[in-house]
Amino acid sequence: MGLQSMLLTSPSPDPQLESCLVSDPAHIGEGIHDVGEHVWRIQIALNELDEADLEVDGVYGGDTGDAVEDYKNKRGILGPGQVTADRIVGKRTIRSIDDEVLEFENLTPPSVGLVSPTEAGDPHNHSLCPTPPRVSAPGADNRAQHRGTPINPIGNAMRINIFGEGETDYLGFADFATEAQHANGRPLTSTLASGCASDICMRSAPINSVTLNEIRRLAQSALVGGCRFTYASNQEKFATPRADILSLGTVIQQHRIADPSNPGNPQFDMEVWVVDMF
Repeated sequence: MGLQSMLLTSPSPDPQLESCLVSDPAHIGEGIHDVGEHVWRIQIALNELDEADLEVDGVYGGDTGDAVEDYKNKRGILGPGQVTADRIVGKRTIRSIDDEVLEFENLTPPSVGLVSPTEAGDPHNHSLCPTPPRVSAPGADNRAQHRGTPINPIGNAMRINIFGEGETDYLGFADFATEAQHANGRPLTSTLASGCASDICMRSAPINSVTLNEIRRLAQSALVGGCRFTYASNQEKFATPRADILSLGTVIQQHRIADPSNPGNPQFDMEVWVVDMF
């Protein structure tokens, strides 16, 4: 059986990680297959599972080796005759990481966390939420639904929902567009000052180079509180732009949330990433 977790296989299986699962020469470590997206994925996994606090840079250096060694020692992943773990991601290690990440991904994000796991969102007066035509995909009550949207924002500066449809109005977000041809009545982010936003989110919309550059420009500096970016995407519509998300900062939460209308069908699951921006 191949790898199964979203982190290690989405939007498509990683050939280096799949090879690592079955082949000793494909093991990953310092000086061994030590640069690339497969290393990003391992670093994110270690941050999620062991709070390793690694920089997600795709380079398997000393810090990543330390984190792998710690991970293996905690779980007793030892080779024949070993008293302490080595610093290599091999067959047993990548299988263990994949199993734990899969379990982590299938946990419902807590309501006290950073992402709404349900269409209800944070407690609020839902009767004030917008309806069509502003909302293209309303919930059963014909109002904006909030699954996969931010909760508990930083909130010390502007809150921006790029290509939003009012689903985060109740939390003080404002909808904007990054390009005029996709504005549909939304104001453009080009009218906003640089460094104005403490919270930026997107849901079910692709990230192109224009939008990525605008997200970076709008983000508040870490010196004055930083900026949190939340991205939610249905895999049937958009493959997660993983490299783009990783380029923005450190992934602090990652979730897969089932579609209540299609439970058990992964293609409709919502993949959510929360990033503390650099």
